[in-house]
Amino acid sequence: MLLDISKKLVRLKVVYYGPAQSGKTTNLERLANMEGLSIMKIDTHGEKTLVFDFVTKKVDMGSIEVSFALYTIPGQDIYRDIRLTVMRGVDGIVFVADAQRERLEENVEFFKLLKEDLKKVGKSYENLPLVLQYNKMDLPNALEFETLEKELNLEGITSVPAIAIKGEGVLETFNLLTSKMLSKIRQMVG
Repeated sequence: MLLDISKKLVRLKVVYYGPAQSGKTTNLERLANMEGLSIMKIDTHGEKTLVFDFVTKKVDMGSIEVSFALYTIPGQDIYRDIRLTVMRGVDGIVFVADAQRERLEENVEFFKLLKEDLKKVGKSYENLPLVLQYNKMDLPNALEFETLEKELNLEGITSVPAIAIKGEGVLETFNLLTSKMLSKIRQMVG
């Protein structure tokens, strides 16, 4: 977080984290489309993010302007160094889980990896605003919301069912996370 009281500006970093092809980039694309924002992507001529995608969204909080820098991480294990670089300085996380039955174990493993990665970049999982999104809920092999909650959400984190490709749950996820983050800012600046 960058807090500049003289300029009445707060900059926060949000990372969309999750397994490869869970819908992190789709979330940013739909959010950018819905909010009229520009997305910066490195075109890989495929379905996978190799470095990161990036969007900036500004919100007014009274007399203070809050700027959210939104990033995705690459989900492939071979890009773990890039993933850690993107995670540095993170202020909030959207964990995008793929709701398909055959991806459950990978989601569980990636959630553990999130906790490890946060430690590596000097962040505490327990003190970071986090929203869990269950994406691809429209697919025939998607697990029920209740099953996903039981298997992935052992700590009772705020969670949202989503169909990011259709924009469903995208704005709700972002708003829930930013609400948590703005609440922390209000406590800091009074």
